Amino acid sequence: MADITTNLTGTAQLDNSAVLAFSQAFLIASGQDNVMDQLTQMKVDIGAKSIEMTKYARLALATTPLNEREEVTSEAMSDSQILLTPAEYGNVVTTTTLSSLQSGGKVDLAAAQAVGLNAGATQDKLAIAALDASSNAYIIGGTAAGSVTSGQVFSRTFANYFYNKLARNNVQKINGEYVAVLHDDLIADLRADTSAGSWISVNQYSNVAEVLSGEVGMFAGFRIVRNNNATYADQTGAGTVDLYNSYFMGANGLGKAVSQPVSVGFTKTDKMDRFLNVYWKGTFKYGIVDTDAVWLGQCASSVGANA
Repeated sequence: MADITTNLTGTAQLDNSAVLAFSQAFLIASGQDNVMDQLTQMKVDIGAKSIEMTKYARLALATTPLNEREEVTSEAMSDSQILLTPAEYGNVVTTTTLSSLQSGGKVDLAAAQAVGLNAGATQDKLAIAALDASSNAYIIGGTAAGSVTSGQVFSRTFANYFYNKLARNNVQKINGEYVAVLHDDLIADLRADTSAGSWISVNQYSNVAEVLSGEVGMFAGFRIVRNNNATYADQTGAGTVDLYNSYFMGANGLGKAVSQPVSVGFTKTDKMDRFLNVYWKGTFKYGIVDTDAVWLGQCASSVGANA
């Protein structure tokens, strides 16, 4: 007789958890948490096939003095639409009653934690994928991707380029600062910079401030947020180096349209109540709302596997 479903998690797959009287402690493999939702300031949560986010243009500066005896001429507002079409995402683990009994129940608890972590990390990766599509991009040194050398790592000059791009467009800040989302390999290069005005870790902040999840410090006017879901190209071949994506953001850069919020649940649907499905699901879409507020940078890292 065929299994009720494919890829069952039973006693054969979890023989290390089948115990008589051993410790009930267990480990879930470590992974990237969801840190991008905190940087998603435009969230629309309605049940719909497609969701529009409205962006209004700034009004022209009123530099002409008012005439005492004349009515003010109204200025027409203009807007644009950003259309996001949510898609359904999810994952599931199916455990057996026997695996639960022989592990003292810890398999079910581990399954719930593994599914929950997977839900967060998946959303984080999808948010990163949306930022990868930014139309504002710059490769270190203004060169082509295949011409980046191993010495062209993240630096103050590189960060200043993006700070200028955001500031000169009057992009609003997030909690008082712009944010740079970086892979740990790039953060390692920042920590190695010992010049004046270089890396400032979170515990050295002189003013009490709300610390973002994953935030590790300040550099060149950016709050640095760690995210190892940040995309990098593991390039091979003579003269090539691994090329890392970094993301520089201001307010309203990233949006999230939600038709069905992410939730974790449990179902039992078999005839003898022997299989437990632990799942997460949600219907959502990340996208760039204000294109001026997101810049994509690419550079090498001294700790990358550079050829």
